[in-house]
Amino acid sequence: MNTAETAHWINRLLPGEPEFHQVGAFKVAGYTLDDEAIACSVDFGRVNTGLVTASGAETVDVRSEILCLARADVSVPGRAVGAAATMLLDASLSPQSTMRAQPGQILPGVGIMANLPQEGYSVVHGILADPRIWGPEIPYVREEAGQVNIEAPDEAGALARLTLPLQLILLTEAEFSLVINEGGDILFQQMAEQEVDLLDLHR
Repeated sequence: MNTAETAHWINRLLPGEPEFHQVGAFKVAGYTLDDEAIACSVDFGRVNTGLVTASGAETVDVRSEILCLARADVSVPGRAVGAAATMLLDASLSPQSTMRAQPGQILPGVGIMANLPQEGYSVVHGILADPRIWGPEIPYVREEAGQVNIEAPDEAGALARLTLPLQLILLTEAEFSLVINEGGDILFQQMAEQEVDLLDLHR
């Protein structure tokens, strides 16, 4: 999908009217809902981080758009999304990098890149996860092989493509230490047990 098509798709998934902002190399749609905000990239799908999946006998290219929720001004999750997208773009340009846009990927220092600690927020790092704001089903768009609409720096390929949302969850130093030592599953289990408010970036 190109940026306009992606923006239309994202706007159907999220409530309210978006405001679009350029954050570094990426365009981000921001939605304000009372005291909560959602930011979602609309052109990160042009970045190939090397993910494919098998659908029967067919190999399918997998892309994503990054969303972040926060109880803050919409510019805050917007900058976090831009920082995460930039970090993943930089990684995609390095042949040695194993960083991918996929659930469980940790993003060390993404909060620092977004200037969050400098503004008094306690979140410093991030982890990507399957979004659950739509329930167990994750929305996606499938483009068939030969019909994929691309924009630079993307390149046309022979594969069909799936585009899905990925949620950026911002982490404190203690939460980041837990995920490094115990893994993402333990982190999310403990967060659920302790009823951690993921939208509170001062936690």
